[in-house]
Amino acid sequence: EPLSVQFSMWNKNEITVPKGDDPRIICFNWINCNAGGAIDDDGVSDMHTVVIPIAGPYLLSLGCKLVGHSGGIQLKRNKREKLIDGGRSDIVDLNEDDVLEVYAEGGTKFKEVNLMGCLLRPRVFITPGTTM
Repeated sequence: EPLSVQFSMWNKNEITVPKGDDPRIICFNWINCNAGGAIDDDGVSDMHTVVIPIAGPYLLSLGCKLVGHSGGIQLKRNKREKLIDGGRSDIVDLNEDDVLEVYAEGGTKFKEVNLMGCLLRPRVFITPGTTM
């Protein structure tokens, strides 16, 4: 189990969600993550979920360049709880196995969307070489 978790994901393409459509999950095509971390990257598929491996407070940042002034993007936990909107950063307490996904609202046109996260301090710290 890693003692630190860092990940960053981005998609530099321009993406449009037609007006009137339901919110869509955004796929990312560039991934950086430490080994054993939050993203299971096969190196081929576009990724759209982050699974939190260690509970604790995370610094999260969601960015994008909106084209026009309508719509928006948001980061959700477990498909329900809205954590942050695009262009924001926050410290959020996450549980092990929480699933993070980025959603775009209908009528949104954007490019260069990115999501970054970093574990600040594990909730339970296990000294290397010991067991619970």
